[in-house]
Amino acid sequence: MLAALIVPVLLASRAWADQPPGPDAGKPATAATSTAGASGSPSDLEDRLRKLEGLGAAVLEQNRVLTEQNRRLAEQNQGLTRQLQDVNRRHDELERRLDGVTSTAAESIPQVVPLPDAANPTPALDALYQDDASPPQVDAFQAPRSTESKFLVGGYDKEKGQFELVKPRSSEDMPFALNFDLVTQLRYTGFARSARTWTNSAGTVLPVRNFDEFAVNRNWFQFSGYALDPRLQFMAVVFSSSTTNSSVFLGWIDYRFSKAFTLSGGYFKVPGSREFSESFRTTLGADRTMATTFFRPNFSPGVWASGEPIDNLHYIAMVANSFNGLNLADNRIGSHMGFGGSLWWEPFGKFGAGPSDVEWHERPSARIGSSLTVSRESLAVTAVQTNPEDTVFRLSNGTPLALLGSLAPGVQVNTTSVQLLAIDAAAKYRGFSLSGEYYLRWLDDFSYTGGPLAVRSLFTHGAYAQTSYFVIPKRLEGYGRYSFVTGGQGGGDEWSGGLNWYVLGTRSWRMTFDVTRINHSPADNDLTGYRAGESGTLFQLQMLTDF
Repeated sequence: MLAALIVPVLLASRAWADQPPGPDAGKPATAATSTAGASGSPSDLEDRLRKLEGLGAAVLEQNRVLTEQNRRLAEQNQGLTRQLQDVNRRHDELERRLDGVTSTAAESIPQVVPLPDAANPTPALDALYQDDASPPQVDAFQAPRSTESKFLVGGYDKEKGQFELVKPRSSEDMPFALNFDLVTQLRYTGFARSARTWTNSAGTVLPVRNFDEFAVNRNWFQFSGYALDPRLQFMAVVFSSSTTNSSVFLGWIDYRFSKAFTLSGGYFKVPGSREFSESFRTTLGADRTMATTFFRPNFSPGVWASGEPIDNLHYIAMVANSFNGLNLADNRIGSHMGFGGSLWWEPFGKFGAGPSDVEWHERPSARIGSSLTVSRESLAVTAVQTNPEDTVFRLSNGTPLALLGSLAPGVQVNTTSVQLLAIDAAAKYRGFSLSGEYYLRWLDDFSYTGGPLAVRSLFTHGAYAQTSYFVIPKRLEGYGRYSFVTGGQGGGDEWSGGLNWYVLGTRSWRMTFDVTRINHSPADNDLTGYRAGESGTLFQLQMLTDF
């Protein structure tokens, strides 16, 4: 408008200045006329006209810029309106589905979004929906209510290798989390004997048989999480095996008071062996060694404390029903309790799980530890166990201690005291590993029937040593190991070697090919492939998956 008024005035001024002299030309000027003429010379008028022309051009340019900005803001406003309308439609549709409404969609409400102010001319749409921001206040528009659940369902934690079934989105939500983990150990086992029979301490001659089989050796369904407080954690496990067609239920609850002290209760491994305390998922070979199979304790109901009171110094101490209490919970004899404890130090920092250096430590890593287990045990009358993880006390030649005549003709040992001491050490560096454990076991204070017993105590000891190296870092590993058991009734040993292929470059998926030469095994366990008294060659091909 201003430009439209200025331009005619400029043209009229120029026309007046250029008109020819009038009838009064040449007459003497009056004082007023002289003054006007002095200040309105042609040159002054031209300067003023040029200034006015410049001012008019600037105003025109500013008007053009403002018009263009108006156009852009109008386009942005239309875009924001369309997006907000789309959000509203999706919200309405979701509400109709949740409420089971089958009627047609309601007429959409016109969306009117206010133009942005000069301080924030073009706000982004995502800024309107930040978690810590209030819903945008717009005319004739009600911001849609959030339809997202407070809990994440169907997530997956790649680092932990577990499904997140329920997970709070923030600490203000209900403090509850539920995770699921499935571990499957599929194995082929073949054994070729080198001896046909063996003789136990009772004088019975028993056959040594060839065998081969496919088995779901372990199937581990694990549910874990916390409730009410992240420090109150739980674990529930269903463990099954086709080797014995049996299932075992495990579980415990933890409360973490601090880094130095966590109190737990439930079914758990009685501390007494480093190789057994670690998961079957992290063994160097297909399974645990012969020495560990012979000496180790088992799971038992109990309570225990664990923690890291000093950096890199760890402990666990447990009061349990017994050394082997998983299947004896409902028929305990007497009021004796068992104790298991373990202490270990990692002087160069975190050692990591298992003996293999899958992590590829660039600096040397080491671990030194010791475990002690003390218990008074009631012995099973038979050597047949329904739980594949059960431990049977055996003499150093493989004879079950509970077998009639094991220590003397006609004598039945019913109870015994056991003390097991284990010392372990391990090291890892750039794909190389070296580890071992030494066991010392005393059985004494026998309660027996059937006659006199000259044997007052039994001492048995043994060990394993193993080493490995990654030919291809984090992928292909070669290993070798040796273990032995010896005592007053004889002994046995094994030599083993094989390859581990870590399919994904992590521990979660692993294929193992294992060959073991056994010389008179004193150990017996369906899961590990050892049979008491056997001599020969054991072949194992295994696929381990951890979802």
